[in-house]
Amino acid sequence: MVGEPVRLWTGLALVALCCVLAACGSTQQEPVAEGCAKADSDCVEVGIGQPIYLGAFLALDFASGRDVLASVRLALDYLDGVFDQNHGQLLGHGVALVVEKDDCSSVSGRIGARRMLLEQGILAVIGPTCSSTAFGSADGLFSDQNVVLISPSNTAPGLTDPETHQRTYFRTAFNDAIQGSIVADFIFTRQEIATAMTVSKRDDAYSQELADTFADSFAKLGGIVQKRFELAPADSRDSVALALKNQPPGAIFISLQTPDCGLVAAAIRNTPELADTTIVVAESCQTDDFIEALGDRATGIFASGPDFSEVQKDSFYRDWYLPAYHQLTGNDPQGVFGPSGFDATGLVLDAIRRTAVELPGGALKFSRKALRSALLGVRGYAGLSGTLSCLPTGDCSEGARIAIYRAPDWPITRGDKTTPVFSQFKTLNEVGLAN
Repeated sequence: MVGEPVRLWTGLALVALCCVLAACGSTQQEPVAEGCAKADSDCVEVGIGQPIYLGAFLALDFASGRDVLASVRLALDYLDGVFDQNHGQLLGHGVALVVEKDDCSSVSGRIGARRMLLEQGILAVIGPTCSSTAFGSADGLFSDQNVVLISPSNTAPGLTDPETHQRTYFRTAFNDAIQGSIVADFIFTRQEIATAMTVSKRDDAYSQELADTFADSFAKLGGIVQKRFELAPADSRDSVALALKNQPPGAIFISLQTPDCGLVAAAIRNTPELADTTIVVAESCQTDDFIEALGDRATGIFASGPDFSEVQKDSFYRDWYLPAYHQLTGNDPQGVFGPSGFDATGLVLDAIRRTAVELPGGALKFSRKALRSALLGVRGYAGLSGTLSCLPTGDCSEGARIAIYRAPDWPITRGDKTTPVFSQFKTLNEVGLAN
């Protein structure tokens, strides 16, 4: 449920953020000078002794949402150059983190955005977790108020399509035009499977758009998409297997969230006629819950997602981020978007530092429009999730390496010992999206 905002008072110390947040590998950005009049609604003043307000709009019922919230807290903690859970300050001010729950629907997008905007001093929001929460909902409401919304886990292509993009929306997550294309390459080229079907959720931007990008890419390679199954809320999760058993495809690509993803995959596995059918699930299914729900039946199921073998090469991630994450939560990361969450927070904090106008006595003044301009100026930011450069469409990840993992050897279960069976890097240009 969406409750009252939780305000977490966290101190930040002013440092060279591009260096600190990416283990000293980022490109320093120039200050952005863009003033605002005191009476202008775009202008936010932070008085002496008052906090800077940031938001976290996350699906805390999902591993990806919990991972990102932990990463936001870690990014704030590390601004003094060490993970010590001791709070400093940013530009001489504390930071209040307003947390709202994302229920992964356009309704929760509207409710959560309106609740966050009640805090008139909010400068930027990390999130939401789900594309359906942002697309045509939260993204427009925040844009109307010039509040930056930057998501570490939204991947639906429509969010950064020039025709539908909202001007203050950004993301550090990859674009699913890349994921869909690479999954198609894996099934058609590597597995040499010529027929496939997709399973998506009706009226869900993430699920449907990922299925679309896969189907389009698969067809361009010469494959045949036998069926596009859209799961409605009232449909039995066994209905997919029942519809397919008389004409099994070579592969099934499932772009659902958990628990639906696991229920559909289990039903397919329990159908003898589909015993030899290859199953590939998207990164949203790459959770402990999926593996636990299917047990031995999960063996052999493929999952796509960010290539963690690349992330794990980063010594800062291995030697600092992971131990600090475990100290904070008591667990290892359970989703795939923690590094993107750390990077999204880093970009926002750096934009705040570069756009602050200091007033006499230590008060600060910000232009929300200037914050957006600062993000648009980001080039070559060496984050945990990769090198980031923010485009006018809001995509900050211009390319992504997507891996295919075979269960039970998924990053969520094997961590550093995970080895992908297929991995490919593609840019937005390579999948037909111009810079």
